[in-house]
Amino acid sequence: MTIRPFRETDVDACASMMVDLPLYARYGVTRDGARALFDRALAGDSRALVAEDAGVLGFVVYSLHGTFDHSGYVRAIGVASGAQRRGVGGRLMEAAEREILSRGPNVFLLVSADNADARRFYERRGYREVGEIPDYARAGITEVLYRKTLGPVHAV
Repeated sequence: MTIRPFRETDVDACASMMVDLPLYARYGVTRDGARALFDRALAGDSRALVAEDAGVLGFVVYSLHGTFDHSGYVRAIGVASGAQRRGVGGRLMEAAEREILSRGPNVFLLVSADNADARRFYERRGYREVGEIPDYARAGITEVLYRKTLGPVHAV
């Protein structure tokens, strides 16, 4: 498996993967919405990586300074149904975290409160719950804010 930068030729495969995943269906993600997310990454508004092995296995979209103006933020991650539980998500997160943490001491992300598998995944990776945000991304869904940190920052 290779982790590499997202390319324009990945948009259709990743958008299809995103709308096929139950998590994103719950949030009402459409093909157009998924394409817009990946197009913004190509335009430089965020970053994206893909996992590839005889086809695209997964993606991660993140910002280097998307939270509180100096902390990275993981916007979306997805692994194809047939590739789950094979380390794809972990490898994608390692690559995104490496870049984010090379520029600042924190990574933030949101997880729906009732997504126990995702919460365990992030907690095993060193993320800690910061708090809950009800009705943030979608009415009726409570998000849990998670943070992984290297330590306090002394920025002005």
